[in-house]
Amino acid sequence: MKKKANRTKPIPLSFYVTEENAETIREKAKVAGMDLTKYLTACAVGKEIVRIDGLDDFTRALRQHGTNLNQLTTLANLGRVSSINVSETYVLYLEIQKQLKDILERRI
Repeated sequence: MKKKANRTKPIPLSFYVTEENAETIREKAKVAGMDLTKYLTACAVGKEIVRIDGLDDFTRALRQHGTNLNQLTTLANLGRVSSINVSETYVLYLEIQKQLKDILERRI
């Protein structure tokens, strides 16, 4: 089969399934958060497909905390902030660590 020059995956594969199996495959790909090509490729080559619910919300919150920490660091470097309550920050990051542990343990 001839390869197309601009594709990273130039080899097409096709196969036939029943309508019921097609719907099941589409649903599993959707649940995994993957498009059909990625899902089928991962299944066919034996990769483990892991979907961790709640991770999107966690990473969004973690990103916001990181932004706040960067802003505090910038203010401290500019001399506009002379001290912060590090114990509150420490407690916050312990809570983040606990949430991540809880999310990862739900996977098992």
